[in-house]
Amino acid sequence: MSRPLGELGLARFGEVLAGKGPGPAAGSTAAVTVSLAAGLATKVAKGAADREAVEELDRLRAKALRLADDDVEAFAGFLEARRLDRSSGRGAVPAAAEAIVQVPADVVTIAVRVAELAALLAEEGPDALTGDAVTAAFLAAAAAESAAMLVGTNIADAGELADPRVEYVEERAGHARTLAERLV
Repeated sequence: MSRPLGELGLARFGEVLAGKGPGPAAGSTAAVTVSLAAGLATKVAKGAADREAVEELDRLRAKALRLADDDVEAFAGFLEARRLDRSSGRGAVPAAAEAIVQVPADVVTIAVRVAELAALLAEEGPDALTGDAVTAAFLAAAAAESAAMLVGTNIADAGELADPRVEYVEERAGHARTLAERLV
C-alpha cells in the first residue's frame, strides 16, 4: 500500500480492506475506527467550544491514522522476517514481532483516551450532540477491545506465552467499555 490509508476515501478503504493477501486488516481497522471516533468527538468538542479537547482530539485522530499505516508496515515486516528466518535462520522475528504488538497497544492507548474525552463530552457537552459523543465513546471502546485482542493474538503468534502487556491492554480496553456503557 503506497498511499496512506488516511488519504483514501471510505469506499476505497473498504475495497482495500476486502482485498486478498497482506494489507490493511484488523489492526488498521481498529486504528481507523479510533480516528472516526476522535472525529465525531471533535464535532462535540467544537459544539461545546472546548478548544483544548478539540486540539487533543485532532492530535489523537491524526496519530490513529498514522498507526493504521504503521500496522500494515509492521505486519508486512513480521511476515517478511518470518519468511527470512525460515530460509536463512537470521533471527529477525523477535524485533518484527515487537512491532506487531506495539502498534495495537498504541491503538488501545489512543482509543481509551478518545473514549475518556467522548464520555466527558457526553456528560458536559451540548445536549443536541450527546448522541454523537456517546457514539464516539462506543466506537473508541470497540476499537480498544479489538486492538487489545490483537496484542494477545500477536504475542501468541510470536511464540510468547505470558506477557504482562496482554493483561494491561485488556484492563485499559475494559475501562473504555465501562465508560461507554455508563453513558446509556
